Amino acid sequence: MKVAVLESIVMPAGHEVEFDRILVDELSRQGHEPVMLVPQNFPFKIKYQAKVDYLSGGEVVTYAGADKFQKLLLSVKREYRRKKWFDSAYVMSAAKNYDALIIPTATYRYLRTLLNSDLKNSKIPVYIIFHGINPKEKANFVKQARKCLPYKNIHLKVITLRNDFVNDNLPNVDLIAPPVFKPLDLPVDKNLTYREPLKLGFFGQYRREKNVRFFLDAFKQAHFTIPVKLIMQGATARTEDSEEFEKIIEEYRAVPGIEFWHKNLIGEEWQRALLGVDVIIAPYAAERYRYHWSAMSFTAIGFYKPILQSPEMNPEVLQNYNVGEAVALDALAAFTKQLENFVNTYPQKHEQYKEGLAEANIAFSHENLLKAILR
Repeated sequence: MKVAVLESIVMPAGHEVEFDRILVDELSRQGHEPVMLVPQNFPFKIKYQAKVDYLSGGEVVTYAGADKFQKLLLSVKREYRRKKWFDSAYVMSAAKNYDALIIPTATYRYLRTLLNSDLKNSKIPVYIIFHGINPKEKANFVKQARKCLPYKNIHLKVITLRNDFVNDNLPNVDLIAPPVFKPLDLPVDKNLTYREPLKLGFFGQYRREKNVRFFLDAFKQAHFTIPVKLIMQGATARTEDSEEFEKIIEEYRAVPGIEFWHKNLIGEEWQRALLGVDVIIAPYAAERYRYHWSAMSFTAIGFYKPILQSPEMNPEVLQNYNVGEAVALDALAAFTKQLENFVNTYPQKHEQYKEGLAEANIAFSHENLLKAILR
């Protein structure tokens, strides 16, 4: 099949970029012909192995550098252009002979726009992917999903490990498992070879909810019985986040064993950084991670790295697969003890993590993801 991936989100880094690459590469691997369908002058962050077709309707709209009032105006402009892109996609689907269309990252607002566009009448299947629906979003999502029911080629795919739609009677909504993010340019070591110092890696977009200071204080106070090193990377998109992360670097610069990286990591550089550590740290204490799948958690699995994570982060993973541990983030002393225990027992336990990671990689494979989207 000729399958178009309609992308209109621009990120400096992040899981949207890698998720698109998963779709494109797996489409090719399963014998389909992927096409990236994007607005005019779309600024690709990486090169996808796919033909590119351009939508009419204007360029992408970003919030970078905008204040609250400007964001309000930009959101209106973005929704207006999204309708134009959807109208264009409807026309191009026939002109370019697409067999299916995937919108890889959506919110309920996309459905509102879709229902005001020609694309709702698509002659080919349109698969719209939602990366989790939290309780605050659910009523709006269900409302828009019901409005989509008359349009039989509109299929809504919610990536989740839970079922919060048991009683909603939405046959156009399909719950699908998340995929792992795996290194696509570099080989992965599935053996979890123990080496010293044990390297802990804290990676991704810096946000306050990630409990950076809390974790750094625990690392500072912990008593480790094996050599250990912490690499802490922060990618910042907003000025206030950048300034805050620089303050943190200055505060903890003198702590032995910590190395800070204040920069974006994209593509092969991102893969090399993650493959260079032994354990991924993701203490993201936010309730939304019960509903929105954690890209960092599934990156750790795909890179065969045990993970230390908050209890809120997709708890179903640790319930079913021995790929790491959930740690208490409400008390510094308790977390410090857990960190000590995890590090100090790692030489004895890494074989158990190896088995759990192998099982999880099968369950959350790219093959299973694409089959679930297109079914």
